[in-house]
Amino acid sequence: MLLLAGVIGLLVPVSVSDGNRSSDACGNGIASDLSAARGANDKNGATIPVLNQVIPHNDYVALCESSLSGRRAWSIPLTLVGVLGIGGALLMRRAEGVSAV
Repeated sequence: MLLLAGVIGLLVPVSVSDGNRSSDACGNGIASDLSAARGANDKNGATIPVLNQVIPHNDYVALCESSLSGRRAWSIPLTLVGVLGIGGALLMRRAEGVSAV
């Protein structure tokens, strides 16, 4: 069950809200795709330095990277624990079968 949850977490798409009731896709836990976030940054001028930050703007690439990092932070360990659990169960079953002979 842990393995399944971890794999699903890695494969489900990650997106960030752009503030206009839509979202920008960031890829998934396995492969990131920041092209939509870069396009959103170009539209709102997030890469243009503003003196004293008078005009607030979001850096969507940074938001995507943060969201992807958060997704990977829980889904990769969950997947590894699931793999170890299944591997341990198979080894225990194999050890029980060998000792019974």
